Amino acid sequence: MKRFLIVGLMLVFIVSACGQEQAEVAETFDEAAKAAEGTTVNFYLWGGDEGINRYLDDYVAPRLESSYGIELNRVPMDTAEFVRQLSLDKRADRERGTIDLMWINGDNFRNAAEADLLTGGLLERIPNASLLNEAAQATDAGTPTNGLEVAWGNVQFVLHYDAANVQNPPETFEELRRWTEENPGRFTYPEVTDFTGNAFVRHLLYAKYGDASRDMETIPDAFWDELASWSPNLWKQGQTYPKSLAQLDQLYASGEVWMTMGFNERRAEAEVNAGVFPDSTRALVLDHSISSTHFLAVPFNASNPNGALVVINELLAPEVQLMKQRDTYWGDGTSLDLDKLDERDREAFLSLDDGSTYPDPELLSDRQLPDYGPDVIDQIREGWTRVAR
Repeated sequence: MKRFLIVGLMLVFIVSACGQEQAEVAETFDEAAKAAEGTTVNFYLWGGDEGINRYLDDYVAPRLESSYGIELNRVPMDTAEFVRQLSLDKRADRERGTIDLMWINGDNFRNAAEADLLTGGLLERIPNASLLNEAAQATDAGTPTNGLEVAWGNVQFVLHYDAANVQNPPETFEELRRWTEENPGRFTYPEVTDFTGNAFVRHLLYAKYGDASRDMETIPDAFWDELASWSPNLWKQGQTYPKSLAQLDQLYASGEVWMTMGFNERRAEAEVNAGVFPDSTRALVLDHSISSTHFLAVPFNASNPNGALVVINELLAPEVQLMKQRDTYWGDGTSLDLDKLDERDREAFLSLDDGSTYPDPELLSDRQLPDYGPDVIDQIREGWTRVAR
C-alpha cells in the first residue's frame, strides 16, 4: 500500500512540475506593462564586462523599478550555455523556463531560431521598435531576424593598443603580422570558439581574399597555413590562447600583451577611466572593420514574457540608448535610426564627446564591412584546429 502511495505522490509531483501551461504574451504593450507590474525579469547575458553590468544594475534596473514596478535580475552566463539550456527545455516539453530575456546574436541566434527556441512577433508589440535602424534589424550575421529578436546595439571591430609601448602602430593586417615578428609575445587573440576571436580571423580572411571569400564553399588550406605562421610570434608562442575576450583584456591590462580588440569602438574609454586599461590606450582601425549588431530575444518558454517586452522597450528608449553609448558605463553604439528621433534626441547623440580612445568616425565608416554568414563562422571553428594544436 505504501509503495502505491509513494508512486502516486511521485506521479502527482511530475505532473505538477511539467504541467504548467506556457505563459501568454499580451497583444498590446499596455497589456504587457499591466501584467508585468510587480514581477521579476530574469535577463540572461554575457557578464564579462563591468561597464555593461553597471549600466544594467545602476541605471536600467532603477528605471524599470520606478516606472513599471519590475525587478531586473541580471544572470551572467555564456550565450551558448543558455541556448543549450533552452534546447534541453524544448526536448523535455518544459513550458515554463527560467530565462525571460536574453542577449543573443550570430550563430547562437541562428541555432536558436532553427530549433524554434524563440518567441516571434516582437516588433509589433514593442513601441520603441519603430525607432530601430531597419538595416541593422533585418539580419543577424546573415540570418534574417524575422521578428524573433530586436536590435539592441550596433558596433564595429577595432583593436586598442598601448601607445607607450607601440610607437608606430601597424596600419593593415599584413603590417600587424610583421609587427608580431618584430615584437614576439606581445600579441594574441582569443580562441575562435569566442565570438571576438572568430571575428579577428574573419578579418584576416577578408584581408587575404577580399569579397571573393564570401562565395567560398571551403576556406583554402593556404589560409590556415599562413595563419599558423603567426603562432610562433604570439603570446606563449601560440601554444595557448585566451579563452575569451575578458581574458585577453586581462592580459592587456597587466601589460603581458600590448594590444586587445573587440566589437565596440568606444569600449576602452570606460576601462581607461576606471584605471583598468593604461592611460595611453588608443584605437587602431586597420584596413577594414566588420560591423556587428547584437540583439535581445525572448525564449519560447519564458515565465514572464510580458515583463521581457517591457524591458526591451525601455532598453530602446532614446535616453536609455544614449546613456549606453556614453563612456560612463559601456560606450555601445545605438541600434536606433537617428533620423527617426526628434531633434533634441538626435542632437544629443551627435554631440557626444570624443574620448581619447575613440577611432576617427569617418575612418571607421569608410572601412566598414558587413559580417560574414554563419557558415563561415562554422568553417573557422573547424579549420582553426590546424592552427591551435
